[in-house]
Amino acid sequence: MQEKIEQTIKKTIMSLKDDVGDLDDQIFLFGRNDALFDSVGLVGFLIELEEKIYDEFGKNITLADEKAMSQKTSPFINIKTLTKYIQKCLNE
Repeated sequence: MQEKIEQTIKKTIMSLKDDVGDLDDQIFLFGRNDALFDSVGLVGFLIELEEKIYDEFGKNITLADEKAMSQKTSPFINIKTLTKYIQKCLNE
């Protein structure tokens, strides 16, 4: 499941960003100057990703909610942290 989630995240990024090269799981998604998304871009990315997660796994999840924002470590740091967060949401 973890690999499928990671691939879904990467496909979503590549559908929104034409100029990304290799995407490793440590690439910064948000929160740094060299991150892939600013706050507006992150919202668009998460909306698109929620739709793709539903298509792949058949379960509606909300990624940008109070629960995500209250995490000790933000799930939006990189692909690895987001993968773990999505897996946790899908298992609830």
